[in-house]
Amino acid sequence: MIKCVFFDFDGVLRNWEYDWATIGDLYGISLDAFREVAFAPENVVPAVRGEITDEEWRANVGRILKTRFPGRDVEGALEFWSGRTGELAIEVLEIVRECKSKLPVALMTNATSKLNQDLESLGIADLFDHVINASEIGSIKPEPEIYLHALKIARIDPHEAFFTDDMPENVEAAERLGYVGHVFETAEGLRSALVKAGVLQ
Repeated sequence: MIKCVFFDFDGVLRNWEYDWATIGDLYGISLDAFREVAFAPENVVPAVRGEITDEEWRANVGRILKTRFPGRDVEGALEFWSGRTGELAIEVLEIVRECKSKLPVALMTNATSKLNQDLESLGIADLFDHVINASEIGSIKPEPEIYLHALKIARIDPHEAFFTDDMPENVEAAERLGYVGHVFETAEGLRSALVKAGVLQ
């Protein structure tokens, strides 16, 4: 029997597509170029592991962008980026709340130290019974340590945990430890998986 449902954040509950593309028109740095720098593993992984703060990560990105794009409005682009919190996937949010009415729900995410601020801004700071943030524990999905930590926090065994993520390798890692896993593609598919797992009807 499932005793806790773990949700990934970005790509499942939160999306970023809405107005990112305008960064190129506004500040002269294309979205692809910005993402290439910001999310290069050598730049973002230390922030997700908690080795540096979110602010330090963004400052590092700014220094690189200033070198690559002299004369462009890098400061403006950074302010634009830092002011974004993404937007919630309403259908998935409804599923989280439906699950929460039946059993504990948790967030398990590879996030930076800005996560709590984002949850507050999005109005869901109190939604989850547990929040497992990679940057707070020093282990990132798909490493086994973060999944084991999540089980310890929820005080359950692996077969009592349901986990959904949009990255197949993250779900596979959870399943290897005994979780019930689901690779997220659509809210409808997630709901069906939760029904199959006996969480929802």
